[in-house]
Amino acid sequence: RDEACSLRVNDPSVSRRHARLVCADQTWRISDLASKNGTRIRGRTVDLHQLTEEAWIEFGDVLAAFDFVSQQTLDADLTRNGAQWQTSMQLSQHLKPTLEPEELLHRVLDSFLNVADCERGFVMLEHASGELIPDVSHPSDSGEFQGSRSVVQKTLSSMQPIVCSDISLDAELGPQPSIVSGALRALACLPLLVGDRVIGVLYVDSQRPGKQFTELDIELLQALAEHAALVIGVSRLRENIVDLSAMLPAKMQRGTAPDESLVRKLEELLPQLANDGSGGHASGRGR
Repeated sequence: RDEACSLRVNDPSVSRRHARLVCADQTWRISDLASKNGTRIRGRTVDLHQLTEEAWIEFGDVLAAFDFVSQQTLDADLTRNGAQWQTSMQLSQHLKPTLEPEELLHRVLDSFLNVADCERGFVMLEHASGELIPDVSHPSDSGEFQGSRSVVQKTLSSMQPIVCSDISLDAELGPQPSIVSGALRALACLPLLVGDRVIGVLYVDSQRPGKQFTELDIELLQALAEHAALVIGVSRLRENIVDLSAMLPAKMQRGTAPDESLVRKLEELLPQLANDGSGGHASGRGR
């Protein structure tokens, strides 16, 4: 966790200077630096270990994969990452609040599935009743959410993304009935935030063995979720304004008492304008 470390892992179970990984004479070695929670390879605590093959390494509660990668593979990954970033930017440009709401949500989900490289997904938005309902889904618009509800609830309560590349290794998620029955291998659930309010979630999962989310994948998904939340929020605000403007002409006659339905509509809309429309920040966390 120390800022001076070449590779920082921001997790409380990892010591400030936890371990050292070095390559000398074409040989990789890892040594534990008297860390509080230890370093383990294949479940065995090690002080010094020579890495001769692929291995799972535990730094405290953090699980990491060690693998030998050729320069050719690195170059291919760099090319893929560049193409993926470009694709993400192009997809974001197609998300506009002037689209019809249903078309907008379909584009949001298609973009998210494309970046995540997953087979199934849902856009779930909060409605007037306060209930979270799947508005669009892929591959079918059945309206029934078939993913992990506990992941969705945890995302809503924490207002933080949950991304899992190998669910079978997750002690909390792995045994869940929805995970087991769906044979899920990986999932991602990100909150749609407008200001400090959650208006919904984006959820995708995959049954494909070996599916991994890279650090770049997660960054792109977060950026896309922020942009999508902003666009969806603006779209909803436009709808509210249109509804409100339709009520005004008939009510704005001199000498008439305020219409209760119009007052209620204003009471509902004005807090949204104050909370959601007060900022146009580049982060996408305001309208």
